[in-house]
Amino acid sequence: MKGISRIILFVLLSIIFFGFFSCNKEKLRPVIFLVDEPGFQSRDTMLSLGDTIKVLLDYTWNGKNLISEIALNQNDQTVGSYTVDREQGQIGVNIVKGLPQMEIWDFIVKDNGGHQAILSLTLTLDPGSQNKPIKYYDNITLGAQSNLTRPGFMSLTNATYYNLDGAFQNQSVIDFFFYYDDVDMATLASAGADVPEGIYTAVQAPGIWTTRNTTYFQEVDISAEEFYGIFHDGFIVENFDEDSAEKKATNLAQGDLYLFKLESGKKGLLYVIEIEAETDGLISFAVKVQE
Repeated sequence: MKGISRIILFVLLSIIFFGFFSCNKEKLRPVIFLVDEPGFQSRDTMLSLGDTIKVLLDYTWNGKNLISEIALNQNDQTVGSYTVDREQGQIGVNIVKGLPQMEIWDFIVKDNGGHQAILSLTLTLDPGSQNKPIKYYDNITLGAQSNLTRPGFMSLTNATYYNLDGAFQNQSVIDFFFYYDDVDMATLASAGADVPEGIYTAVQAPGIWTTRNTTYFQEVDISAEEFYGIFHDGFIVENFDEDSAEKKATNLAQGDLYLFKLESGKKGLLYVIEIEAETDGLISFAVKVQE
């Protein structure tokens, strides 16, 4: 009986010990929550493809260990992190709904004592949300500024080429043009970009236009096969990042691929098929753009 009593006593003490240890471990965890204020998402929700939400993460230490990192995971893949060294604070995050039917976002706060806390937000793709169709142009060819046989300005809005005179008279529809110089090399740009002086005659140069549409370009690392296999705007919407886009695509070469966004807001993808990098050269490229 004494042996059994000792065993029971040991088990009870173990339960008490581990329970105490577990409770204290819980108390040592930092705290993180989503701020519930207008303009910020704090609960699971359903979104359409390309919808953007903002979340505001509020984090607090355990009273002993400073917060060291905030990590962002999407479907168990780390997509971002912030290094901090403080007791508490807030971090705002913009999230764009992508193609997955369900996205589970984990917000993980870690401290310098090895403790962490996790908060999750589930974003579901609206079944009524459909990828939008795209237009396909298989071979657009533009001439550089000294090319006398090929116009260098383009409007995707009305699928029309223009020389400098025509572009100057139709500024509101010009989306981009092609030029070459020793600095930018072979370049696609828009009137909203900083084009070097001397490329075009001063009286008609895009920099003095009264309407200067801006197209943004973002290089993307995909293959030609992947480009030709795109039949809707899902990839374009999910991958275009205006924060990393530029107002012109410089030093272009055959095989380059760029996402772009027009002044109208429509987005697309272009693939450089052929290029002659000279002031009288040309560029040929294929385009897929939202209807």
